[in-house]
Amino acid sequence: MVKHTKSVYEIIHTIPVDSMISLSFPQLRDFEKRLKEEVIAHTLKRRQKTKEYHRAVLALRWVQGIIRIKKMDKYPGVRHG
Repeated sequence: MVKHTKSVYEIIHTIPVDSMISLSFPQLRDFEKRLKEEVIAHTLKRRQKTKEYHRAVLALRWVQGIIRIKKMDKYPGVRHG
């Protein structure tokens, strides 16, 4: 029997932005790790042009952006790079 699991994109899609920003760094890093695994799995299957691949990449960029915002809030000051 095949077990259908939700993709990380579907999980992140249901979380409101305010709640997403309030997540802790370990939770965000876990999402990031799982998304990277999904992207790699799609790349290895050579299915890079599928909707699931693009959603995984979009969600990965979203989570990485949230991490950057949280870092800027935690460590104020000028950052170059």
